[in-house]
This record gives sequence, C-alpha cells and structure tokens, in this order.
Amino acid sequence: MNKFPRYLFALMALFTGLNANAQQDAQFTQYMFNQMYFNSAFTGVEGGTTLTAIHRSQWFGYDGSLNQAGAPNTQVISYSSRLNNFNGGFGLYISNDNLGPSNNLELQASFARYFALPNGASLSVGVKAGFFSSALDFDELILVDPSDVVANLSGKESQLRPDLGVGILYRKGNFFGGLSANHLLEPEFDFGEDQLSNQLNRHYYLTAGYDYTITPQLTITPSILLKSVGFNTYNVDLSVIGKYNDKLWAGLAYRQSESASAMFGYKLLKDRSLTLAYAFDFVISDRDSKEPTSQELMLIYNFKRSGGGPARSIIRTPRYRY
Repeated sequence: MNKFPRYLFALMALFTGLNANAQQDAQFTQYMFNQMYFNSAFTGVEGGTTLTAIHRSQWFGYDGSLNQAGAPNTQVISYSSRLNNFNGGFGLYISNDNLGPSNNLELQASFARYFALPNGASLSVGVKAGFFSSALDFDELILVDPSDVVANLSGKESQLRPDLGVGILYRKGNFFGGLSANHLLEPEFDFGEDQLSNQLNRHYYLTAGYDYTITPQLTITPSILLKSVGFNTYNVDLSVIGKYNDKLWAGLAYRQSESASAMFGYKLLKDRSLTLAYAFDFVISDRDSKEPTSQELMLIYNFKRSGGGPARSIIRTPRYRY
C-alpha cells in the first residue's frame, strides 16, 4: 500500500466512491516463491510438480480498533506442474484475503505454453481464469455517521464474479523478466446496494531478476516486483536472496513506503522435498495506524517424479567443483 492502511483503503473504496486505486490484490513478502499468483506465465517453469502454502499475518497484534475482526491476514495454496507433452504447465491456486469486515476469495486455474527463441532464450505465455468473490460483513463495521447508508444493514453479503488474467515471461541464461495483467474483466461488487458499488480494477505486474553464481554452492538473486493498479498507482518490492548448497537460503526485502523485511528458508527431509520458510516485516511508515511487524510462514513441497527422486535434484562431486 502506498499511504494508508489496507483497512482504510477497503472502507474508502466501499463508502466514499473511491475508484479503488489502491492495491486490491494480496501482497506477499516472499513473492519470488509465489510468482504464479501475479503472472500466469510462471506456471510450471521450475519443472516438476510443486505444492505451496503461505500464511501472512499483517500488522501482527492489531487490536481491531477500526473494526472487530482484528489484523489483516492472507492465505494462499497453489499447485503447479510442468506438462512436458504439452510443452507447458498447469496450475491452480486459491487465496483468501481477510481485511476485517471485507474478505476476498479467489479460485484460479492457470495455463502456460513455452516457446523456444533464438540464442537459447525462451518465452512463456500464460492465461488464468476463475472466480473472484468479495464479501462484506456489515455487523463488523464501526460507523462514524449514524445516518450512513449502511447503518440499517446487517449480516454478511457476498458476490461472485468471473475473473481473467494473462502474462508473458522471457528467460535467457540467468535472467528472467515478466509482464502480466490481472482482473481484465474489472468486475463490480455492490452487495445489493448501488451506493456501495466497488470495482475490481486491473492490476499490472512487472517482474525481473538475475541469478548470480558466486560459487558452485552459493547463488545470489536480486529481483524486483513493480505493481500498478490501472496505471494510476505504483508500488515496488525489492529483494535479494542468497541460496547455499541448494538447501539453505536467506534474504532481505524492501516494500516501498511500507516495510523492510528479512527472510529465511531451509529444505527438510532426506530428499530436500519440503521447504519451510519465514519472513519478518518491520513497518517503517504510517506506524501510528499500524502494528510494527508483519509475519509470513511458507511451506513448499516438491513431489517426486515417477522415476523417483525430487523434482529438482543436484548431484555434486568435489572432483569437478571448478
């Protein structure tokens, strides 16, 4: 978010006619491990089959002074698999973004097709289609003006709309760059009241990164995620991740006008198929209206291939280290 807490954006969008120029999609500190959520062209590009689960607690410990539902929290579960016979990938994800009295639920199916380009480059083209549900619990609203249009409303109202997104991803060597557009249909949600009309605007994402191989055991990957809503607002996430021996990783991140973060991850099990990761955000702006920290927990499981072994296996020998 650029200047205001997410709760204020949600309520202003619903009750003051603001065109929701703020970021309406969920945000993740560990976005580099959840790229399919932002760009469907990433579907299956890592190879194998992967199941990812993320839970984010934003402004951890928020006491609910603006409403009775507590701090914002987000969950996403995604499945991604490479389809070699199709030369592409297939994925699914479901996300739940709880913003106090407002709750957004997404269910999306994602497809990608890969194309070989000259000089060893490749292009992935993706599309995702599904449903976006928005819900509002009137009982959890705290009204400043008793004559507000929602003063006599109670209960929970929800609406379901179709949703569509597209994306492309270019890769060459250690570089990758992608561009995507989500919520192309720009559905509206009014909860049965014309005065509450709220549109889900198009979201645009530009992402890029580069893998620097420092030693055979150590790789450093800086990346950027540029987010825009209707080309009216912009926000940038920057990160640097260091991976050691394909087992341990750690990194730092910065979210424009919001927070600075530290991230850690470790691969468990004998075949390194399970990854446990944690991110800690320290809020650096608008702290009077937020709790000072946010936290994010992530699990990634790489399914074994039919021939045995993890989806991505590395065999090292000291004889050929350099």
